[in-house]
Amino acid sequence: MFRVRSRDSSFLITVVAACLAFSASLALLRENLKLSAELERSGGGLSGPAGALPGDIVPPFRAIDLDGREKIVSYFGGSHKGYVLLFFSPKCRVCEKQFPIWTRLFGGGGLKCYDVLAVSLDPLEETRAWAQKRELKYAVISLPNQAYWRAYRITAVPHTVVVSSEGTVIWAHSGLLREGEAAHELLAVINRCDGRAP
Repeated sequence: MFRVRSRDSSFLITVVAACLAFSASLALLRENLKLSAELERSGGGLSGPAGALPGDIVPPFRAIDLDGREKIVSYFGGSHKGYVLLFFSPKCRVCEKQFPIWTRLFGGGGLKCYDVLAVSLDPLEETRAWAQKRELKYAVISLPNQAYWRAYRITAVPHTVVVSSEGTVIWAHSGLLREGEAAHELLAVINRCDGRAP
């Protein structure tokens, strides 16, 4: 019969724990390198301020609408419209406060130069369940691909970004957009239709 002494078992547990920690560190390093490469390919940067800035060039992206169809958000320039992108999470309490304001700003539709898209950072099923409980006046899409969040510098939600038809950020606001100066500035930008930052 084989007996393990307590000192030997403590050493064995320590060795196993060290091996597991080393394996986890390697896995994290590999994932960080992969995400770093994705970010560079998508046009994002690894440094810089949080939140998109006017003048940033952002990449087109593929998302899924509430019916499960692919929606391509692309920038062709010319006579094509730009986008007002309303980034949110169905789990975000601040976003719940933001939606009535976004709806008052954009719920009437009819923007001449921009399409409004509410962009959920959560999977389609969660986004669909959330949206079915609300009466939204604009399209909702799901974009759980984190590489694009980084390209648009989304570090927190809610996040409002106006992108020209050429893919240049014109205006951005991170956090709760209140019906005050920032909202008036946003409306001035989207009503001007010239694709330039204020």
